[in-house]
Amino acid sequence: MNKKIKFNFCLCLTLLLMASCDDGFLDRTPYTSLASGTIWTSDNNALMAVNGIYSNARREWAMHGYAYHFTCWGPDGYNYFRGSAIEMNTATTRSGEFLNTYTNFYRVIRSANDAIVNLENNPNITPDMAKRMIGEAKFFRGISYFILWHLFGGVIILDRPVLPSETYLPRNTAEEVKAFVIKDFMDAIEALPVSYAAADYGRITKGAATAMLGKTYLYDNQWDKAAEQFGKLLASPYDYDLHPEYWQLFDYKWENNKEVVYSIQMIDQADLGSMYEEWYGGRATYQYAQSYCLASHLPFETSVNRDGTPVDLSTRPRRSDYDTEFNYGVALMAWYETNLQTVDKRLQGNLIMPTDTFIGLNSTVYKVYWPYADYASATPPAYRIEFSGYACYNWRKFVNIANENKVRWNSPNDIPVIRFADVLLMYAEAVNEQSGAVDAVYDAVNRVRKRTGVADLPDGLSKDEMRRYIRLERYHEFPGEGHLFFDVRRWRTAHTDDPVFGLNHDVLDFRGEKLFTRKFTERYYLWPIPEQERELNDKLDQNPGWEQ
Repeated sequence: MNKKIKFNFCLCLTLLLMASCDDGFLDRTPYTSLASGTIWTSDNNALMAVNGIYSNARREWAMHGYAYHFTCWGPDGYNYFRGSAIEMNTATTRSGEFLNTYTNFYRVIRSANDAIVNLENNPNITPDMAKRMIGEAKFFRGISYFILWHLFGGVIILDRPVLPSETYLPRNTAEEVKAFVIKDFMDAIEALPVSYAAADYGRITKGAATAMLGKTYLYDNQWDKAAEQFGKLLASPYDYDLHPEYWQLFDYKWENNKEVVYSIQMIDQADLGSMYEEWYGGRATYQYAQSYCLASHLPFETSVNRDGTPVDLSTRPRRSDYDTEFNYGVALMAWYETNLQTVDKRLQGNLIMPTDTFIGLNSTVYKVYWPYADYASATPPAYRIEFSGYACYNWRKFVNIANENKVRWNSPNDIPVIRFADVLLMYAEAVNEQSGAVDAVYDAVNRVRKRTGVADLPDGLSKDEMRRYIRLERYHEFPGEGHLFFDVRRWRTAHTDDPVFGLNHDVLDFRGEKLFTRKFTERYYLWPIPEQERELNDKLDQNPGWEQ
């Protein structure tokens, strides 16, 4: 949808908030006559209500916060300086991260259920319009249950609006939730169009539902079914393609492109924009952003040169070889300047690396040096972040340059949830697990690598070797987008001390020095059912390892 259409979401959100404002599980306040009696009487009113589902999905702890929160807890980023309970293994069953995720996705489910029930067999709504809107609602219900299934396992399935007395139910099994997700995505595929007119860009399409169905099968290790669904998106009637320039994917000026399968739509209007500049940006930006999330060392240290060879970290200068921090910094910056000339270009599309420049407030050019204090007044001045006393890797992704974003906490950059590059790599993974490193796998992975000028994969890879290449390719392609947290969980590597694919390892700064040690125990594969919900509903049992 276009930017003017997105602005109308505030009207839809107002209507939904009038219907219910309770913050408890599923907003237990019953629906008012406005929601049930007025909204569903015409195509236009119904469309406003369905747009309200998109607005609910934009909430920070729903799809809007997907990239930020899951990056902080994944291998590609961290929130350590601000005390992240999940990444430090100090979370409890009452931690807000669990409760907010749980309740916000149920809020999306509630609004989707309201739409589905009121649109089915409704004589006041044009049949084709009703069918399409039901498809949109089922997509959002499906993706909400998909995330709840992956994080919590079995949860309560609700497929219709409920009264307070009907919400106190036991959990369905994880298998039942998965089957429900699959059915919702299948129904959405049947109901949704392949594309929309330009005025409706951003609405959920058949391709988005197909991608999520494939992703559900992938997460369940049903490789043949996953490959079948992803394979559909590589052929007619779909015309998805990789956008020529990687870095442009995260800048609002190029957001309506063929790589986007589904993105959260944003504009620079109060309560309608993205928070990512504040979360990812530094103090040198127009918004004086606060670096809530910082990049880990892995996006750089897993990168390759454009000829496919790894970056030689053994040649990085060591502090012990220099008499002062300043002299060490001069040598360290020279090393980065040399090595960044040949590295995968995606790295600097994701991160503001040492020696890189950034156009900040009032079009001032800033540069990353070490140590910061010695260059704060240099020409160009040092790029400042909240924690400039540490040698931190800084995000470039989603951060606006110069004075482009003038509404604080409301950047216009859309947040991609499904990109065609993701489809290609998930397709490659599914086919490799099913059939080994066949030509189709090589073609899909090399297509992603070619976009950034990286050499093709070496010939003759075994299935296991290809699996590692695909996983590393995801590390190069998706840092900061939230996917890698889900990846290491579904690969069952998160609880290991693997320095790349585990979440029990030292997080390093750009000197190669330890910042902290992150922790992930096996119980985190299933998050706890929030204790606040169990106090309301004594039929909810708890996940293993979280019993009190």
